[in-house]
Amino acid sequence: MFQLTVAAPEEMDYIGDVEILNVYTINGQVGILTDHAPFVDIIVPCEMTFIDSEGKNHKMAVSGGYLMVWANRKVTVLVNAAEFDYDIDYNKAMNQKAQAEKEMSLDDKTDLLKTMHLKAQLDKAMNRINVLNEERKLK
Repeated sequence: MFQLTVAAPEEMDYIGDVEILNVYTINGQVGILTDHAPFVDIIVPCEMTFIDSEGKNHKMAVSGGYLMVWANRKVTVLVNAAEFDYDIDYNKAMNQKAQAEKEMSLDDKTDLLKTMHLKAQLDKAMNRINVLNEERKLK
């Protein structure tokens, strides 16, 4: 077991002992087990999964951020947003996707920062939808 902390600017989303953590980084999928070698990586928007100390599976939609594996059986995930699958509002996510797509279609691409912001909004909405769609496929 190791202690996992998932934190976003708005709140601490999870602190607890886990058996395994799976997350996607700029280097691909990463699986963390107890006593993993220390390292730091950059998380991409993805579905992050972990199994807690009671054997329960958890699934979260996370935005970009950082993964830090410490030598003392601690792992920290710092992201801009993290949301458990059961907290995601599918209709809201679909509306956010449609709004981002609409704004992107109207974007003249002259303001790089604005374009990047719109792309990030679309990626976040798509990630939330994908997390829920995977859940629906399993049922």
